Amino acid sequence: RLVNENEPVLRTHDRYGHRIDEVEFHPHWHDLFYVKVPPPGELEATLEVSLEAMPYLLDHCFFKQPPQADPGDRWPVVPATTVIDHLMRFAEQAAPGRHAVAVHDVRLSQWITAVPAVTVPVRVRPQGADRVHAAITGYSQAVVELAPQYPAAAPAPWRFPASAEQVPETTAAQLYDERWMFHGPRFQGVTELTAVGERHVRAVLTTPAAPGALLDNVGQVLGYWIMSRLPERTTVFPVAMREIRFHGPHPAPGERLECLVRITGLTDEFLDADMQLVHDGAVWAEFTGWRDRRFDSTAHIRQADRTPERSTLSYEQPGGWALVREQWPDLATRELIMRNYLAGPERAAYDRRPPRGRRQWLLGRIAAKDAVRQFLWARGEPEMFPAELRIGNDAAGRPFATGAYGRDLPPLTISVAHRAEAGVAIARHGPCGIDVEEVVPRSESTVESALGAGELALFANLPGDPEQWFARFWTAKEAVAKLRGTGLRGAPRDFEVVAATPAELTVRVAGHEYRVRCADVENPPGAPPRRYVVAWTEETKETAG
Repeated sequence: RLVNENEPVLRTHDRYGHRIDEVEFHPHWHDLFYVKVPPPGELEATLEVSLEAMPYLLDHCFFKQPPQADPGDRWPVVPATTVIDHLMRFAEQAAPGRHAVAVHDVRLSQWITAVPAVTVPVRVRPQGADRVHAAITGYSQAVVELAPQYPAAAPAPWRFPASAEQVPETTAAQLYDERWMFHGPRFQGVTELTAVGERHVRAVLTTPAAPGALLDNVGQVLGYWIMSRLPERTTVFPVAMREIRFHGPHPAPGERLECLVRITGLTDEFLDADMQLVHDGAVWAEFTGWRDRRFDSTAHIRQADRTPERSTLSYEQPGGWALVREQWPDLATRELIMRNYLAGPERAAYDRRPPRGRRQWLLGRIAAKDAVRQFLWARGEPEMFPAELRIGNDAAGRPFATGAYGRDLPPLTISVAHRAEAGVAIARHGPCGIDVEEVVPRSESTVESALGAGELALFANLPGDPEQWFARFWTAKEAVAKLRGTGLRGAPRDFEVVAATPAELTVRVAGHEYRVRCADVENPPGAPPRRYVVAWTEETKETAG
């Protein structure tokens, strides 16, 4: 700005605090000048991720846990949009005098968790005169476009015909109160769910103060759309964005914006959308190519995620035992399931197991915790989180349950078994045993080595599928062996099936007879086609000799 032609008044910093290194006067217009800012440079930095450095992450925890639980059990994770916000801020550090006006080709490869705390390297490298490549090494990357000013021209807000939308059945308050979204107060910016259609959704957002929270609210609105339209695979997290373009500085906390979302693609694996955020009637930000990854989930899984203190992944079966069948073959989904059920040292025990054995071990832990909770709920116990239980094994390998986070358990005995995609467990006040076996063909030598002479005679005269009958015999013996605390120990003939029907068998061992109940189970649709037999012990009776 010129006071007059002979007395120029020069500022050393612009209104954003960026240093002005060189001023060039326009030869004809005395009231204009051009600011020349240095080109982007390289930057090496670090980002500290911890609850101390980022306390707002306590409101971005994936899992609901009892209030006294360790923060790590809740799993505080840096939101994808907060990661993008950090990339933009680091890019601006590498280009003084410029603003991040757009981000391109965002790739989000791994969650950054805050427990345990981690310090991650950040690297920024120039890509031409107005762009840099910014990366949080190992976690995310993007190309950030920089300019001295935000672009003046903005696209027009989208409009949708009233005939193509309905009033949502869920309110914005229910979105959080009923845990359709896991976000805590500092990320609860969806103020109104306005309308939803076959390929779009509209909402009103109130800008939260947490870094990246406003853009996270956009993702929440997209998440609402898929939950309102589809019954399965409704758990979604962002993995990529083609472009986000900004047309002004970030709205202040408390300011309201209209959120417009258009669905552009939907497959079993991905959900794609474009979005606009409209502030005071003008588009403030436009998103192109937002991509969410869809995770394995059903209505049953979602309910267990929303209300873990009173819901189970297992189904309680007639006879009082728990059955869980894996419906999450995807490894990333399995990690979410694991973290919802295992707490503290249990997660470390899971990680120490060989990768091939983790899947079934987890099924057993889920079934055991659910069996204990179902048993106690039936006897008037209050709500109980999976994290309030610990399942361990004694020196002989027998499982046991203890309380955690102040939860006291009455004396209980549990038994656990797993096979392929099925996990089963039973809990009782006294001794009990349960087993599961897949129904598969057995060689004649296998049958003869497992059954004694009297059993072979009984087995030969039973009507129906011999493969299924062998599974019944074997699981019945194994269930009794677990009840006795011995296991079969390589001597299955010491346990003799002396009577058998499809629903009940009697097993004799060491002068005792045990009644064993049986049930046939199949994998659900979509899982490998397998049949199982489950056997569990009932009351016992002594023989005369």
